[in-house]
Amino acid sequence: MTMASIPDALEEITPSWLTGALAPQLASESVTVTNVESDPIALGVGFAGGLGRLSVEYDRDSESAPKTLIAKLPSAHAPTRNLLTALGVYEREVRFYQSVASEIPMRTPKCFVASFDSESKGFILLLEDLGAMRSPDQTVGCAVDDAKLAVETLAKLHGSIWNSPLLGEWNWAPKWDTGAEVFASSFPGWWARLQQNFPSAISAEFRKTAEMVTPHVASIKSRLSRRPVTLCHGDYRLANMFFDDTDKASPVVVFDWQAVRVGRAPYDLAYFLGGSMTVEDRRAHERQLKATYYASLIQAGVTNYSEHEFEEDYGYALLDLVSFTALVGGNLSFDNEQAQNLMIGLISRVADTLSYIDAERLIANLP
Repeated sequence: MTMASIPDALEEITPSWLTGALAPQLASESVTVTNVESDPIALGVGFAGGLGRLSVEYDRDSESAPKTLIAKLPSAHAPTRNLLTALGVYEREVRFYQSVASEIPMRTPKCFVASFDSESKGFILLLEDLGAMRSPDQTVGCAVDDAKLAVETLAKLHGSIWNSPLLGEWNWAPKWDTGAEVFASSFPGWWARLQQNFPSAISAEFRKTAEMVTPHVASIKSRLSRRPVTLCHGDYRLANMFFDDTDKASPVVVFDWQAVRVGRAPYDLAYFLGGSMTVEDRRAHERQLKATYYASLIQAGVTNYSEHEFEEDYGYALLDLVSFTALVGGNLSFDNEQAQNLMIGLISRVADTLSYIDAERLIANLP
């Protein structure tokens, strides 16, 4: 498959193109795609890319040929596409599926096609359709039992690649402070647009924390880039998970790896607990879920990482979420009610989580 052939939209995925794209995966089958129908899904919810479900027909029966696939393409919203292309997130996800997905103890969708054009920056992913699995609504909030499964799964990922030499080989996965100065200089504008887009969601306390963070955006990212480091998902939230209730060994399936980076592990945990649980559930269970994560991390083989250092990292991760929230809410497209509610929920939940840390002390202790 030539890179020039990468479709730019769902309607460009033809039977002929799909036959060629799937050929390496189905070499022993020698099947031909005779028909493909595409239906957009999750419009406005994924924010960062276009998603569609492909219904595929073949010239003959085949047990291994997928009858449905999930196609992921760049966002049709030009400003979003341009920003995320510049940040390298589209290439990152393709490289993850090409190089990493099969090497980690975290279940991900089976990938049939992962292609990126380094010239046009176009990409396509064709992934296993997990629509039959349970997919809780992030706006409703993550149930405590599901949260426990999610943090245990996360700790296994982090522990398996803790300070691993592989992190240096995966040069497409940026360090946490890559582009930190750009983040720092852009943050005031992002924050202003976030307030314009979601004025009722920004509390006075959150605004005060953002003002404290503003001069220290780059320093916080630098703090989260220091060893010990691991591979972080970067967008570890309920909306990026499926739950397979029939598989007790690997019940959590994690997707959307566009934000994968190398940094301090507690960022993923802080983002998940702070953004995916209701305020009430997080307040009641945050301490225990953090303890579960830390214990699972140690069980995965991590050493020389104290609970105190873990707690400090968790605090700095929450401070870093201020700039991330501004990046997302100030730049991406929220063109329907579901997308808007998802962002409003993230803002309010992160703001409440931040109110429980000593932001002034953490900032004062930055180098």
